[in-house]
Amino acid sequence: MNYNLVLSELEQASTFELFRLQSAINTLLEDPARIAAIKHQLHPGMEISYFHGQENRLVSARLLEIRKTRAVIQEDGSSKRWTIPLYTINLEQSDTDLAPQKQGVDRLSLRIDDRVGFRGKHNEELFGAVIKLNPKRAKIRVADTIWSVPYSMLFTVIDGEQGADLFIPATLPDR
Repeated sequence: MNYNLVLSELEQASTFELFRLQSAINTLLEDPARIAAIKHQLHPGMEISYFHGQENRLVSARLLEIRKTRAVIQEDGSSKRWTIPLYTINLEQSDTDLAPQKQGVDRLSLRIDDRVGFRGKHNEELFGAVIKLNPKRAKIRVADTIWSVPYSMLFTVIDGEQGADLFIPATLPDR
């Protein structure tokens, strides 16, 4: 499914039309046949990834228990245990990244821990990590300070190791 195409279409919808669509989607998510199909593919101890809506990213976890409509999981790298809806588990290994809908960065294209930059009060460039995604602004940790920055002021930052494959090594001409 092309999420970017769907989102661009939804931008034109009224608030009531979005609510109506949300109601229809919730009915599909809670369909007993769909839930049974998900349960059939799961087993305790399984390594999974699930989509965390508030952080807007996939999280790796181990499945501990399967309940009627939820799963008990333990996040990788921590001892945090959660119960999550079965439909948040990414069984198809779908790509969840979204391209910004407008020029620059928007809430849907950012995830918690993404590296971003912005210009501060004195026009200096500041760089930090996203710690919270609010409706109009992101909370950015820069050193020991937390900034609340409008999405329109943010730009993404690629660190050297992540972006290594984007650069072509230079060759010097023979002399």
